[in-house]
Order: sequence, then structure tokens, then C-alpha cells
Amino acid sequence: MVKKIYLTILIIFLFFVTSSYCFAFLPCLKKGTLVKVYPKVPLSTQSLEEGSRVYFISPADVWVLENKAIEKGDIFLGYVSMLKMPVVGVNAAMSINIDFLVKKSGEKREIKGKIIFSNSEILGGNLTNPASYNTTIHPRKVYGNPWGGTLQYVPSGEYEFGQHVGIDARDNIFVQFDEDYYI
Repeated sequence: MVKKIYLTILIIFLFFVTSSYCFAFLPCLKKGTLVKVYPKVPLSTQSLEEGSRVYFISPADVWVLENKAIEKGDIFLGYVSMLKMPVVGVNAAMSINIDFLVKKSGEKREIKGKIIFSNSEILGGNLTNPASYNTTIHPRKVYGNPWGGTLQYVPSGEYEFGQHVGIDARDNIFVQFDEDYYI
């Protein structure tokens, strides 16, 4: 009888020792989570340089279960990681990384993230419109018609000079976490 009691106590003890990780749940925002933000001031490739500090504000609370992970008014600090100026044929481009989160209480936490503009992490960088077009004739013989063809306008190879790009408070901007953010 005593052996059964000791065996039962040993099994219960082993259960609690081996499964202790089940009782330690830490709420977090998982890697890849998107949080909507807006810039503190309008940002443009015309006024920024690579390495410039930029600030973004959270417009709403973000909850994980019953814990407030990010409060309305928390500030995301970041820097311009890539900036390309406009050239002939290509608009300006910009990429921003986030490295700190400043809570309303004054606590500064280090995070890793990046800004997502609409659908990409790079703002701009697209091609400009052609400056002029040439006409090209594509002859073809159509049954019963000895003179047929198509006239097509094709780009001449000259393109317009690129434009600077920027973001306002109205634009859809998100912070994407590159690692788990524990509350």
C-alpha cells in the first residue's frame, strides 16, 4: 500500500516537473503581425536622407487576449534604411525599418520591424512614363486583301525624369514585426 502511494506521488511529481512549460504562458504579438500606424509628420524622399530618424504613432489599442500590447498614442521609432533619388526613367524609392517602441508611460522597448506601404516594404521605385512614342507598321496579309497591316505606337526609349515620393497621415501604413513582441 505504501509503495502505491509513493509511486502515485512520484508520477504526479514527474508530471508537474516535465510539463511546467504549460503553465508559463506569455502573451505576445507573433512575427509577421501588422499594426496600423500613421506618420507624425509627412515624409518625402525630397527631405529625407538615408539614416534619418522617423516617428510613427499608433492610432488605436492593440489587444492580445485581455492584455493591452500597444496603446493608442504609442510611438514607433525608425530610420530610413534605403533611399534612392529619382533618375531618368525611375521614380524615387524609400524603405523604413523600426527599431524602438516608446510606450506612453515612457518605457522604451527594442523591437525589430519594418514599415509596409500599401502592399510592399518599398515606397516608389516604379518606372516613369515614356517621353515619346514611335510608330511601327506590322504588315500582314489577310485572305482576300493584299494590303493589310497594323499601326502600333511603341516607346522610343526616352523616358521622363522620375518624381519624389512621400506619405501623408491619410496613407495606409503598417508596422510588420520581424520577431515576436512579448508584452
